[in-house]
Amino acid sequence: MADKNGRQIAVPMMARAAEVQIEATNAEERTIDVVWTTGATVQRARWDGWDDRVEYDEELIVSGNAVRLDRLNAGGPFLDSHDGYSLRSVLGSVVPGSVRIVGGQGHATVRLTDAEDVASQVRKILDKSIRFVSVGYRVHRYDIEKRDGQREIWRAVDWEPYEISAVPMPADAGAVIRSEKGSAPQTFPCVVTRHDVPAAPAARGLETTMKDDPKAVAEHDTRAAGNDDKKETPVTDDKGRERPAGTPEGAPPLTDKQRAELLAAERQRSAGIMGLCARAGMADKAESYIERGATLDQVRAELFDALTERSDGYGRKQEQAPAMARGTGERAEQFRGAVGEAIMHRINPRTQLNDAAREFRGMRMAEIAKLCLERSGIDARGLYPHEIITQALSARSGVGYHTTSDFALIVGNVMNRTLRQAYEETPRTFTAWARRTTMRDFRAVTRLRGWEAPDLLKVNEAAEFQYGTISGAGETMALATYGRIIAFTRQLLVNDDMDALGRMPERFGVAAADLESDIVYGVLLANPVMSDGKALFHADHGNIGSAAIISDASITAAMQAFATGKNSQGRSIGFRPKYIIVPPGPREMEARRLLTAVTPGRAADVNIYADSGLEIVVEPRLIPASGQHPWFLAADPARVDTIDYAFLEGQEGVFTETRAGFEVDGVETKARHDFGAGAMDWRGLYKNTGAAPA
Repeated sequence: MADKNGRQIAVPMMARAAEVQIEATNAEERTIDVVWTTGATVQRARWDGWDDRVEYDEELIVSGNAVRLDRLNAGGPFLDSHDGYSLRSVLGSVVPGSVRIVGGQGHATVRLTDAEDVASQVRKILDKSIRFVSVGYRVHRYDIEKRDGQREIWRAVDWEPYEISAVPMPADAGAVIRSEKGSAPQTFPCVVTRHDVPAAPAARGLETTMKDDPKAVAEHDTRAAGNDDKKETPVTDDKGRERPAGTPEGAPPLTDKQRAELLAAERQRSAGIMGLCARAGMADKAESYIERGATLDQVRAELFDALTERSDGYGRKQEQAPAMARGTGERAEQFRGAVGEAIMHRINPRTQLNDAAREFRGMRMAEIAKLCLERSGIDARGLYPHEIITQALSARSGVGYHTTSDFALIVGNVMNRTLRQAYEETPRTFTAWARRTTMRDFRAVTRLRGWEAPDLLKVNEAAEFQYGTISGAGETMALATYGRIIAFTRQLLVNDDMDALGRMPERFGVAAADLESDIVYGVLLANPVMSDGKALFHADHGNIGSAAIISDASITAAMQAFATGKNSQGRSIGFRPKYIIVPPGPREMEARRLLTAVTPGRAADVNIYADSGLEIVVEPRLIPASGQHPWFLAADPARVDTIDYAFLEGQEGVFTETRAGFEVDGVETKARHDFGAGAMDWRGLYKNTGAAPA
């Protein structure tokens, strides 16, 4: 903070407590009246340089000219303990227009929320279990007065309340302190004006004499106040270091008994600080706290803040990730997701980064592994990259022996995501003409054909409806399980091989999609035997044509076969084909010429199939090793069954599972795929064995 008159400085948002006035409560409206400030003088502290903590008194001027009420009067939030980072902390809001200054006090009416997630906090307020509120405010201007032998008084002559919070106890008046790590809170510009008065050296120690309250030594930094002109005998601690001694100006000198009590209190404070730091895993900070004169309460507060930062889901300060939800498991999951997003961006720079992932952009695998270790409470300083990665793979993310390390989960998630993305992006042509379905288990299932329902009969007046039966004829299919384990080794992780991390699972994803095409087109080409004892494509089924290229004549014959199809009861079920399925090469060119609209020079040249509605499906798996190139026609699977392909219910697509490698050092991902296909009805399919290519 600056010391010159009229200088602009940066000050953090302040907070101070007041008692809730709930006598005027409207249960139906869920409102309470609060007094959010009385303008009382409170003791605060600021830092001059790095180590010098200077105490001062702050006084809020509570008047219409000094307080900016517009923000609070517009419906400012009523929060839980000044937690402005989470929507779960909102307990209500200030009733617009209810904020007012009366008799040097700030009054407001608060409407409490009826949300279920904060019902317990609201209930404690209404039953008077919580009686205190604290106002968060920003100071725009201070007038500073320096007083002889006393702390400076900082009068807030222009200040603005931001929010009101329910708190379990009044906030520490000196709560706004500088963090040991130098991570200052959010600050705002503030103009300070000094009105200096010739001053004697300020008192630096106890506010009460040892004679009146010796116990105050332990409760207030145990620093003896003194006047430099007085040559008091210095007090030493158990390490022989001199400490400032003396008493407030005008007080009697300390007795031997009081000095002994002071020394005992200092020893107790030092031992307490060392114990707190040791339990928090920060023993190296104890000496700094002792020399600084911090109280046990101050040490507890700072250690708690440090542990909170360490346990945050990102291993970073919470202010950097205010949107993180509460709960260790949820934070850890979001941390893994953000780091995984950053790795995906390294693999493929086209991957869009969200705000959380930008913090980890460009980090190498060893750096990510070190971050995971630090989040688990493991010190990775001084370790080589291969040692860091080895430890990160074995470190556990939870309690017990059956949990997987964060690092292994992150690598596994990246592999899984890359695999699934490649699987989903790999084209599968059969999805156009085959029907997708699911199966509950791996037992063979018989599916009834949809064209075997009985005819509807005429019902005469006053006559009864007659029962019909559905044929039990159907086709059988079953699921099978396919899978492999992908190992991303420790060596690849140490080498930071992003290309391998992206390409290996990508190839497995493509292989899973290709497997589906192999199975479905394998059924089509295998010409399996149906439930009637005849092959899928058979002369008796009327769905196989004479070998020919794709031409007007061969397509006409195929159309006629579809139109004359009958069910098992001999009833016509004629319909048109929708897809022509061809191998690339001559058959594809023939199909495209046949279906392309042209402007004819004469009537005989009109392309009658240009508007037939046929869609071309090109599939390389139809190219035979030798001989003729077949082609097929298929009906719309929504109208008639063709070939069904099935996934396990609830497990559609590739399932992946990750663990830290055991047989191989690294991360192992198991890819499992449950899939099956079967021919359901010959009436929706037609085959022409084709002619050999020229």
